[in-house]
Amino acid sequence: MYYCHCSQCRKLTGSSFATNGSVDASLFTVTRGQTHLDKVPWAEHFRHHCKKCHSWVYGESESYPGLIFIPCGTLNEAPNRPVDHHVCVASKAQWVTINDDLPQYEGQQPTQSLAGD
Repeated sequence: MYYCHCSQCRKLTGSSFATNGSVDASLFTVTRGQTHLDKVPWAEHFRHHCKKCHSWVYGESESYPGLIFIPCGTLNEAPNRPVDHHVCVASKAQWVTINDDLPQYEGQQPTQSLAGD
């Protein structure tokens, strides 16, 4: 899990940053509502949004093949793990001050940081 401070996540969530999780694509399955999903491109990323409520359900990225990215705020149950790091801090909102000791990446997270996610 990580905090993303990019402008896209801010606009998508309407908040200062997003809390997302990454999971191996082979472990991820949409079990219901597949027909309600729209795949929306954004640069090398793709977001799958619900056609009914317009929520971001999950995402994929050409930069990270084999991974699925899930906005943690959409989960029915809270993940049983802590957040690992911050990404895209170079573009964080000016009003945000990061007050924790988690690792910070100026841009997207390095691939090696996903090994334990």
